[in-house]
Amino acid sequence: MLELTSLPAKQGDAIWIRWGEPEDLHQIIIDMGTGPIGEIIRGELTARDTSEQAIDLLVITHVDADHIGGVLTCLAEAEPIPNLRIDDVWFNGFEHLNGNTVATSENSLEPLGPVHGEKLSIWLREQQWNKAFNGGPVSRVPSEPVKTVVLHDGLKLSILGPTPDRLSNFVSTWKDAVEEAIEKGRLDGSSVSQGLEALGSDDPPILVSKDDLRILAESNHGSDNSKANGSSITLLLEYKGRKMILSGDAFSDDIVDGINAVSPTTRLHVDLFKLPHHGSKKNVHKELLEAVDCDNWLISTDGTRFKHPDAEAIARVIHFSRTDEPLLLFNVPSKFNKWWENNDWKNLYGYDVEYGKVGTGLILEFMLDD
Repeated sequence: MLELTSLPAKQGDAIWIRWGEPEDLHQIIIDMGTGPIGEIIRGELTARDTSEQAIDLLVITHVDADHIGGVLTCLAEAEPIPNLRIDDVWFNGFEHLNGNTVATSENSLEPLGPVHGEKLSIWLREQQWNKAFNGGPVSRVPSEPVKTVVLHDGLKLSILGPTPDRLSNFVSTWKDAVEEAIEKGRLDGSSVSQGLEALGSDDPPILVSKDDLRILAESNHGSDNSKANGSSITLLLEYKGRKMILSGDAFSDDIVDGINAVSPTTRLHVDLFKLPHHGSKKNVHKELLEAVDCDNWLISTDGTRFKHPDAEAIARVIHFSRTDEPLLLFNVPSKFNKWWENNDWKNLYGYDVEYGKVGTGLILEFMLDD
């Protein structure tokens, strides 16, 4: 089996992947959403049988609170969960931004600044931290072959990003970015402080003709310039004939470069694409959508804070993706994604939608090759 659950994670990501034989299932968790979501995941892990408390890999894509906050409340700031075993944790800490390896001495590790970031570092030093990379950064070096890691039963992860340049660009703002992210995670969206990008619209777009969608899709709102988002770990997962891209909040151009690195001569076919940055118009560009053949597009957000997904991004998926009827997959229903349930739009523009449940998220099961 191969199963992906996109958990309810407020404005963030929390992705739980299970694969293998029913009697020998293995697990990857990618991010844990905001702090309260981590507490829910902790309850789920604690309640499971011992055989289901082994996690092959935990990936923390980057430091923003809607990805890292839940890791703090679930693991780093909490008492150890009895019987929980994590074989490896992938996370690019401060030392990785300059290409260094995890410090072996507790006192030599550069602190992240805020107290919660320091607690995460302390916890990580007690884990297998970037073990698959000998303690070095999780990254794609453009001049080298793409790094791949093979887990149980041949499941393969290829590192599409970040590049060393994206990591080093983050050095000067690392401490401030972590401090802001942790602060936002503690407030869990109730803060009125300025976010990293302009808020989306409260109102659905006016779409009557096919030209209306094209005009919306072709609108230009620039590109993401958050150095934290640029440091996102981006993965291509492959297992028994199925492929999916899990992009964190990465930049559109960077994802395209990573795709071209693993498939330089042919367009890459994937069965699922988790859109970057929760469907932000600054991260979902035409070139990204045209870089793959994909029918299924996953968006993880309930619209908290930034009112994602942006209508422009969804219009681009429908208009530019290379499929006759793209399927928009939303982990939970929200005011901003329910716009696209409009039957007149679905019939006119040729797409469909599927929603997860508020309490459990969206569960996707994949048919596998023998």
